[in-house]
Amino acid sequence: MDDCIESIKSQTYKNIEINIIDNGSSDGSVDFLREKHPEINLIVNAQNEGFSRAHNKAIIISSGKYILPLNFDIVLAPTFVEEMVKAIESSSDIGIVSGKLYAIKNGEKTNIIDSSGITMQGMFPADRGQNETDSNQYNKLEYVFGASGAAPLFNRDMLEDIRLNDEYFDEDFYIYVEDVDLCWRAQLFGWKAIYTPSAIAYHHRGVTRKYDSDMKKDYLLIGYRNRYWALIKNALLSNLLKNILLLLIVELKFYAWHTLERNYFIFKVPFMVLKGVSRILKKRIVIQKRRKVSASYMENYFFNHHKHIIKERFMRFINRKNW
Repeated sequence: MDDCIESIKSQTYKNIEINIIDNGSSDGSVDFLREKHPEINLIVNAQNEGFSRAHNKAIIISSGKYILPLNFDIVLAPTFVEEMVKAIESSSDIGIVSGKLYAIKNGEKTNIIDSSGITMQGMFPADRGQNETDSNQYNKLEYVFGASGAAPLFNRDMLEDIRLNDEYFDEDFYIYVEDVDLCWRAQLFGWKAIYTPSAIAYHHRGVTRKYDSDMKKDYLLIGYRNRYWALIKNALLSNLLKNILLLLIVELKFYAWHTLERNYFIFKVPFMVLKGVSRILKKRIVIQKRRKVSASYMENYFFNHHKHIIKERFMRFINRKNW
C-alpha cells in the first residue's frame, strides 16, 4: 500500500487529491495511514462493504474533473496520470482510459503485460494481452472496450451520465466484473474508452486472495455470477440471437473446463444468477431505453475476432481442398 501512495505522490501531474476508503480492515492499515500519511482523506468503514460501494463513496467525496480508482497493489510510473489525462482530453466523447499495466511477480516489476484494456470477445471479459511478454504488440493509441478496474481513469461527466440508482459501480455486484459492467454501460450510452501505451503502471494481481482458497472460490462464483448479470443488463437481444451458436460454444467450453478441473461448485452460478435477476432486469429496462449506439457497433467488440478466426480457418480448408 505504501508503494502505491508514494507512487501517487511522485507523479509529474501535481493537481491530485487522494481519498482512501478503508473497507473494515483489521491489519493495522488505518493506524499506518493516520501516522504516516495524515494529509490523506481517509474514510473508515466499520465492515467490508465491497468494491462497488466503497468506490462509489470515493467518487462522491472526490472533487476532481477526472477520477482514478486504484487498487492498493498498483504502483504508478511517474508520468502515469499525466499521460492518462492527455489521452482523456484528446476527444470530448472519451469517458474511460486504460494505461499499459505490467505484472509484478515475486515482488519484482516485469515486462509481462497485466492489462492493456478490457476485451469482450464472445461476451467473455478478459484483460487484453494478459501474461504476454511485451514486444511492442500493444504500442499504439487505440479504442478499446474498457479499462481494468485496477487503475482506470474516468471522466466525471461520463460517470454522472451513466449513474444508475445513484450508483456508478453496481452495488449488487459487490466485487468483481463491476468494472466491465460500468464500461459496457458507458459504451451503450455513447461514451468511448481509449488505451494509451504511454501510461505505465505495475500490478500485483490477486494479492488479497493469493493464499486463500475460499477467496479464490468466491472469485469464481461471484465473478461469473456478475458476468451473467452484466450480460442480462447490457447485452442487445439482436447480438445474442445472431451469435447464439458461438455463445453456446463459449459457455460449453467454460463449464467443460471447470468440470475437468473438478470445480463442480461452478454449477452453483446459474442459481446465484436467478436469485437477483429481478433487480437486474429492472436495471436493464432503464439502460436499454437510454442506449445511443447501434447493435452493429457493439457487435464489433464482441464477435469480430472470433469471426476472423473462423473465416481464416475456413479459407485454409478451401485452399487445402484446391491444392
